[in-house]
Amino acid sequence: MTIKLSDLPALPYMPILEEAPEEIYQRWVNRAIALALERGLPPPPTGEGEYFYDLWYPLALELAEQQSLWTYGFVQGFPIWADSEYLDGHGWAAGLIRKEGESDDTFRLRMLERAATEIGSGRRKDYETWAMEMAGVGGAIAREKERHDNSVDLYLTNLDGQPITEEFAETVKAWMWEERRIAGHDLLVHPAPVFNVRLETRLLTSNGTDLEVLAETIRQRVLDYASGRSKLIYNYVAALLLLPGVDDYESLTLNGDMEDIVLPLSSVLRVEVVLI
Repeated sequence: MTIKLSDLPALPYMPILEEAPEEIYQRWVNRAIALALERGLPPPPTGEGEYFYDLWYPLALELAEQQSLWTYGFVQGFPIWADSEYLDGHGWAAGLIRKEGESDDTFRLRMLERAATEIGSGRRKDYETWAMEMAGVGGAIAREKERHDNSVDLYLTNLDGQPITEEFAETVKAWMWEERRIAGHDLLVHPAPVFNVRLETRLLTSNGTDLEVLAETIRQRVLDYASGRSKLIYNYVAALLLLPGVDDYESLTLNGDMEDIVLPLSSVLRVEVVLI
């Protein structure tokens, strides 16, 4: 199972914890008017500068600030929304420690992947999870039986999404053989191979459109689309070109062809966008 940030549920709307001072004050005004009418009294003056306003509006300001603090405290109780040291606490409870330089979102996804996976049988997903515990590892793909029936090959990237070095691969291998490897498994660790895709097209754009910005935006959209997929569908990639400022496109090719691209499972995708 691969979890993305976009898969996580949004924080539900909680009206009682998201009131503005004016909304809180108006609720109190409504109650005061209702009470006065019940008692047969005239409603109190509640406009700015009145005694009622000067007494109750500062309290509404304070309560609104307290609601913001209550909301922050509430969301820290959930790993999908927690941040900073609160997220570290959730990780500790789940048996995970944040690696040096690991962002909140990266640590959060690793924690949720761990929770969604049954650990301990020594299968492909176990080795990927164990490798991610190593400081400096940003991504892991395990392949079983590539060399023989008992082989496990790990392909790793660093925290920047680039292949790790050969030296670091040996370090991870030594640690996993000592701490994690299941007896009988022939484990090897490799830098993840790079798979290059060259996207070339001509864009028909509005005046003043920055092609360099467009190229970078398209590159990131293709990488986002490719995440977790084994194939780049030509027509889907074409749809990614239609950004604000782009009227149409012509002569789109992927690695020189107008066909779908099959992505090697253990590779790191590198996309080059050429606008002609």
